[in-house]
Amino acid sequence: MVLLKVLPIASLLALFSRPAHTFLAPHCTESLVSVTASATNFDLSSGSLPDVATVPVNGTFKVKLRFCEPTVHIRGRADTLQVVVHGLTYGRLYMDPDFEPDTYSWVRWAAAHGYPTLNMDRLGYGESDHPDPISIVQAPFDGAFMAQIIRLARAGRVAGAHRPFKKVVYVGHSFGSRVGNQVISTAPDVVDAAILTGYGHKIGNPGTAVYPPANEVDPARFGDLPSGYITSPDIQSRAAGFYGPEGTYDPAILAWDEAHKDTASAGEFAFLTQTKDGVVEVPAPNFKGDVFKVSGDSDLFVCTEPKCANLAKEGPNYPVARSYEFAVIPNAGHCLNMHYTAPLFYKTLLDWLNRHGY
Repeated sequence: MVLLKVLPIASLLALFSRPAHTFLAPHCTESLVSVTASATNFDLSSGSLPDVATVPVNGTFKVKLRFCEPTVHIRGRADTLQVVVHGLTYGRLYMDPDFEPDTYSWVRWAAAHGYPTLNMDRLGYGESDHPDPISIVQAPFDGAFMAQIIRLARAGRVAGAHRPFKKVVYVGHSFGSRVGNQVISTAPDVVDAAILTGYGHKIGNPGTAVYPPANEVDPARFGDLPSGYITSPDIQSRAAGFYGPEGTYDPAILAWDEAHKDTASAGEFAFLTQTKDGVVEVPAPNFKGDVFKVSGDSDLFVCTEPKCANLAKEGPNYPVARSYEFAVIPNAGHCLNMHYTAPLFYKTLLDWLNRHGY
């Protein structure tokens, strides 16, 4: 039975404040790991996304991983790994920024509440390999590649882990959530729960921003990348697309975000710009775990109805899930982690995890 539930945001809002505490920095181990995967991608040679994927792809690529142990021991949680995954034009800093981490770092919040995390630069981002951005770095291969990473992590075969994990919770943002949905659709036994933030099965109207080649936007950082790797052009477009209204975020974190932005692949971007009727995802008919979707109330990408009420209708995409729930965070745009309400968002995630036994 699918459960549709609106969490008590109004009551949670009363708890919201900028953290007065200081979280300890977790002990983390970084590694560069070779991962082999295969999938069937889409033929994008015509400049549009076809209805059916027909192009077999495979390869071995290196991915930058960062495993962090919890800073607080809570019985049962040390064996529950959170795999945390960023979206387009971000890298691993999205989940663990060095800007006021007590407020904005989900990795630190998770560690302080007993959870180990596996953060990463996805394939095509940061210090990971950058294969062909059109033919390789697409949603199907992303999902297959991610499933392989999660299998390694569950078995304890990532640097720093030293143990297998009984449960895996996938925590995605935006296209990272899209990759997570691909995982539970095609490999439903790989994770136990999926937290999909900044993500819906139908895309809204993100505006008219054009994402040019990253090697033209910032030649010093991205000059060696092929033109199929793109990024947001400037701080104004980033604010317009990813953030809520002025006053919902600190201008200093927007400036930090612009300075640390990453790229996206044209192959991934096609799944947002070339879809029919804005439908960007397939259901996960065999996933039996728990699903939680969270978006900001001003998310231009996700909210196809006022205040993201459309999230209430997405439960049927997970027909055999143990539960489907959603929450809408007030005063937040697409990049939930970077608004003043980030602590409220994190408390909402922690409450959901606790109620579902993770």
